[in-house]
Amino acid sequence: MSSIFVTGGSGFIGRHVLTALANGGHRLYVLVRSEEKLRETLKEMGWKDFSSLIPIRGDLTQPSLGIGSADLRLLTDVEVMIHAGGPMDILLSEGEARQVFLNSAREIADLARRSNRLQHFIHVVGFKSPYSELDEGVGPQADHGHKAPPYEKMKFESDLFLRRTMKQSGIPLSVVNPSVVIGDSRSGITEQTGGFGLLVNAVRRKMMGLAPGGDDYWLPLVHVDHVAAFIAALAEEDRPVNGTYFLLDNKKESPGMKELIGTIAREVRVSGPRGKAPYGLIKGLLNLGAGKLLGLPKESMDFIVRTEFPTASKRAVEARHGLNLSVSGPTLPLVVADLDYRLNHGTLRLPPPFRQHARAGLATIESEGRGTPIVILHGAFSASYNLLPMAQRLTEPGHPVCLADLPGFGRSPYHHRGVGMEGFEQAILALIRSFDSPVRIVGHSFGGYLAARMLEAVPERIAGAVLLQPVLEPVSPAYRHPFATKTFARTLSENSIRSRLIRSKSFREAEEIPETYPSFVLEEMKSPRTRTTTAEVMSLLSRPSAFRLNPGSWNSDQVSIAWGQADIRPDVPEAYSHLAVTHLPYAHQFPLSHPGIAADWILERL
Repeated sequence: MSSIFVTGGSGFIGRHVLTALANGGHRLYVLVRSEEKLRETLKEMGWKDFSSLIPIRGDLTQPSLGIGSADLRLLTDVEVMIHAGGPMDILLSEGEARQVFLNSAREIADLARRSNRLQHFIHVVGFKSPYSELDEGVGPQADHGHKAPPYEKMKFESDLFLRRTMKQSGIPLSVVNPSVVIGDSRSGITEQTGGFGLLVNAVRRKMMGLAPGGDDYWLPLVHVDHVAAFIAALAEEDRPVNGTYFLLDNKKESPGMKELIGTIAREVRVSGPRGKAPYGLIKGLLNLGAGKLLGLPKESMDFIVRTEFPTASKRAVEARHGLNLSVSGPTLPLVVADLDYRLNHGTLRLPPPFRQHARAGLATIESEGRGTPIVILHGAFSASYNLLPMAQRLTEPGHPVCLADLPGFGRSPYHHRGVGMEGFEQAILALIRSFDSPVRIVGHSFGGYLAARMLEAVPERIAGAVLLQPVLEPVSPAYRHPFATKTFARTLSENSIRSRLIRSKSFREAEEIPETYPSFVLEEMKSPRTRTTTAEVMSLLSRPSAFRLNPGSWNSDQVSIAWGQADIRPDVPEAYSHLAVTHLPYAHQFPLSHPGIAADWILERL
């Protein structure tokens, strides 16, 4: 176990680094401006035990990093320093970038020189830095340093400064150069919308009809948990040596720009690039002002490269520590969908005890518990987030709860499996099979239809089913044509959404509509992914041929239906009347308008 000082611990990379180090049993001194914010951030990461964490109040922009004298004395005994501080903001001015990168490097170098036991200094820079330990800065890209934007330029200068300082001090230095950092390799969760998010946003806005440079150019990527695992491995090296480590895959094993943009386009459900354009031409147009008109920073092009980077040193560490840090192809759709969602909504905080996860290729929100899991499926014009108030009540008896975003909704990638309902059904089948035991399934509206299909597809995996206003008959033929629905969705406003929710009897009255729901729907419809998926689902639900339910085959002891009588259809179809049906004096969206009542009713049945 080592004593380690970390800067940037509450950042996108840093919080994952702290988690990896804590799992290794290390004692962690962490520079913070707000101890409360750091703890909240780490709780979202699943932290429960903070005994290994020692917050050090300070600020990267201040002399001695703003650290008080008592804490400075504590840091003289740390064995490893990890400098990962600084914002991911490519639009920083030169003055701001100098202060947060170069000046902070000078201050932490002074701390390192005063340390009594320091054995290893780890500096997180970036893959565009031209410097190496072999020549202190005359690397293959060094002549381009002056052309870099201030954000990159100051990171490069801090890299060079720390290389020279640590060499003079005789302190082993590891420089970690992550490429463009994307979400977790299992869940795809990407809290930072800069970097790769800029490209996703450009593609979904149909601004990448021509791929910059074609397949001769590429965008190196690395998962954030892979960066953390690599840094944690370096911190545990018995005999650290000077080294530079590029965290990226080999160019020949990575997609070129046309292929990568095509993959993103497929996931956000727009047309892929029609061809390629010279990289210099696109960069020149952005530099001339086109970037401001398009809302695309000219600096965003700087991470697209032709270069092949050395990876031998990285692979050697991987081999020593049993790591595989390649980009996960199956996770990339989750990364794109997660970013697409965040670009619409920003960061939506989850109430405890829920955390974001992914399961069987779908984004989920889950809570821990004991016993039979409860799986919750939402309806159209919705996502798992909207059912959280109801789900919170369901966790009170201690049940594990899993809310899943249906394919193409919320943070889940579109299924790309088959046509019609089949793709949605196959995705939910995979979700249910991902659990070790049978599940209790709760479905609302379209989710209720899918839950009913699971009763027929895998009855042995369903311990009970609760259907909340399930769609059991075709909806209005007004939704028959997806193109018309998509076009109409682009014209919506919050007021028009509220009016339509009342007219369609989704809610009985305006006071029942959750305050944030209309804005949530409006933001969802900004995404071509969710807008297209919603239009296609509503078109399917308007067609009698889409309904393949056989309620006579269901185990009536396992199924309960809650039906809001204020819905546009006041009662269940005759074919379902033999089942246990409870009539409630509410409208179609009663799980949203009356979440506590809906949850209590569910618990009685389960």
